Amino acid sequence: MENTETSAAQSRTSLKEAIKDAIPDDWGMVLSATAASYGIGLLALLGLPFMVGSTMDGLGLSESKAGFLGTAEFLAIMLSSIMVSPFVSRAPRRTLAFLGLVLALAGNILCVYQDQATYNSLLVFRIIAGIGCGMTLAVGNATVSNSKDPERMAAQMAVLFVTLMAITMLVFSWASEAWGYKGMYGALAICMLLVSPLLLKLPQYAIEQLPSDEHPHAHQRLLSMTSLLVLSAMFLFAMRDMSGWAFVERIGLDVGYTAGEIGFLLSIQSLVGISGPFIAAVIGARFGLKIPITIGIIGSGLVYSLMLLMTSSQLAYTVTAMFISGTYFYTLAYLTALAAELDSKGRIAAASGGFLSAGMACGPLVGGYLIEQFGYSGTSWFILGMAALTLVCALAALRAMHMKRS
Repeated sequence: MENTETSAAQSRTSLKEAIKDAIPDDWGMVLSATAASYGIGLLALLGLPFMVGSTMDGLGLSESKAGFLGTAEFLAIMLSSIMVSPFVSRAPRRTLAFLGLVLALAGNILCVYQDQATYNSLLVFRIIAGIGCGMTLAVGNATVSNSKDPERMAAQMAVLFVTLMAITMLVFSWASEAWGYKGMYGALAICMLLVSPLLLKLPQYAIEQLPSDEHPHAHQRLLSMTSLLVLSAMFLFAMRDMSGWAFVERIGLDVGYTAGEIGFLLSIQSLVGISGPFIAAVIGARFGLKIPITIGIIGSGLVYSLMLLMTSSQLAYTVTAMFISGTYFYTLAYLTALAAELDSKGRIAAASGGFLSAGMACGPLVGGYLIEQFGYSGTSWFILGMAALTLVCALAALRAMHMKRS
């Protein structure tokens, strides 16, 4: 009887500790970094399926041409964040984030108010928006490195990102269905404006934390082998994901859903997906990074691979869609934390946003080409291959980091 009561008490204590770990110690830092990285920097990631679909319908574009609009934007995000990353440890971060916000808003508003939009003009405006988003993304990711516990903060940010996704999926599907691609770009601008006040809570300059055994806060060079392995893992992870994510709406339409139903389904899966980063926030680095990263990379790769293999089944589409957010943001939280652990000054974490964006840039273009040439089933095998390469790079980086510490 006593053992039962003791076990129950321990379970209650463990639950309280888990909930405590999932709640941020510094709400200002977490909310501001989330607004910079995700509410502005990677907001286009959430809207991409609807941007691809609405531009295909509105301008009569092929999959590859519509995908290239996303590619151009994410390439701009990549170049911008990588150019900022060497200076982010000493640059005025809050000022930089607001400058990025202005450019991102300008690019989206120009897309809305152009009377007779052409493919080339949209391409230019998406690049302008991408440059601004890249600046805010670099600042947000670098802020994670200033946390006492980068794993927890990255996971907490991922929980907020999934929550944002649940809301925006409904907004984006409604806007694109009602007003086409102009409605979609307008919705992006409005969402950015709504989260922009949170940028005021960003630290203006880097705050370095003292290292510990659990969080070594290393100072790896930006071009060291370990850093390049992590950045490569980020690139491959994003390219694999975007090869499928960009065409989720198209696949949903093929299996019989309407655009509104797809938006509702993706919103529901976002709510379900909160469990992924929540688990990462609770676990943190308690059991190391190797097992959590392995589970995440394999799981997130299988989701899209199975969806693309079973495109004739509405049930299969629905079931696999439920795991998109949970597996993606669980894995992203650990990869971001790994980058943050390598350099407490935030340079590698800032650059990781650029490589993530590079993968996002290549994903829609590569996915569109593969779908046109080999169909959905052929693309599914490519996604599995990218997942395997991602795992190799991440585990090699982790091994190199531990060897350097010892």
